[in-house]
Amino acid sequence: MAGKGFALEDFLNKTKSTRAIAADAATDAFFAFLPGDRLPGEADLLTAARRAEASAMEKAGKSFARLSEGRDMSEDEVNFFILRLQEHLPLLSTDGLPLTFETPPLRIACAAAVGALLGMGILSPITALFFGSREAGFLAGAPLGSLLLSLAAIHLPRSRKLLWFLAAILGLATLREALAFLGSVNIFAGAWSMLRKNRGTLSRLFLFPVLLGLILLLGKRTSGYDRKTWESAVRERLSSWVESAARIAFLLGETIPVASSTEESGLSSLASGILALENAPSEDLRPGIAELAEETRNIGFGRERREDIFEWTAADRKRFEVFGHAEQGDLVKVERLPLLRDGTVISRGLVRKVRRS
Repeated sequence: MAGKGFALEDFLNKTKSTRAIAADAATDAFFAFLPGDRLPGEADLLTAARRAEASAMEKAGKSFARLSEGRDMSEDEVNFFILRLQEHLPLLSTDGLPLTFETPPLRIACAAAVGALLGMGILSPITALFFGSREAGFLAGAPLGSLLLSLAAIHLPRSRKLLWFLAAILGLATLREALAFLGSVNIFAGAWSMLRKNRGTLSRLFLFPVLLGLILLLGKRTSGYDRKTWESAVRERLSSWVESAARIAFLLGETIPVASSTEESGLSSLASGILALENAPSEDLRPGIAELAEETRNIGFGRERREDIFEWTAADRKRFEVFGHAEQGDLVKVERLPLLRDGTVISRGLVRKVRRS
């Protein structure tokens, strides 16, 4: 085990530069497949992740194959090795975007300008009433109104409760003024009466909806994400994925059986028997197949015997693949038995979950 561990460490050291190149190429491929005019959705992330995996294998697959085998390989052998490797690789995780809610600078600037006007308009009559000076209201109202509305533009998108509370108050106030305006028997006579006797009510009828629209505009959320921070996280995730691919490639190379002269003789005999059945009459097929099965067992191959239906456990994953999904304790049916070589599983069997009626 220690020797194998050192061999794995050597393999990782030899592929370090290749893995770095593959991770960079995969990161570039990932972001190249994301839409540039909108936030990517789940389908966009899945497509980008699969393309990143393919790009990483294009850069590192051949190197992994030749180093794990320790010999020169033909193009077909390399492609076959990469296919075997991809069967064992986990899917690259596509966690959601690290979204943040931002307030555009232009919105804050507009809020500051509107706040300055509102501040001057509200404070100047008050200072004129109490201090006899409208100029003091202009001087104090402009910065105070600008500050308050700028803070509202920054904090309202983050606090939905405050936003809807203010919107509800302004909405009820607008409804009250509208009902007061429409409460007259003659709408036109009532409007003319307000214009002559109570202009404040009519002013509020127009002011409250404007303020409501302003509050909703300031509270609008703008989603975004930090591209540099997310790119760094994706590159780190891809580096881990490529390293996992390197480890699996090493293990695949370690598990390839080395044929001895006895095994070659047995395989030659087996191949000869199979070809001999090609033109054999139908009555000779059954005994011929039985003879081939015996020769197969003689060179170490065999099938593991299991019940047709059994309860699935975590330990069974080493001997069976699952068609679909099965959890601990589920009943599964054997579709294909594992293939053994000298007691070691070289090809897992296949099971399917039993659907309960």
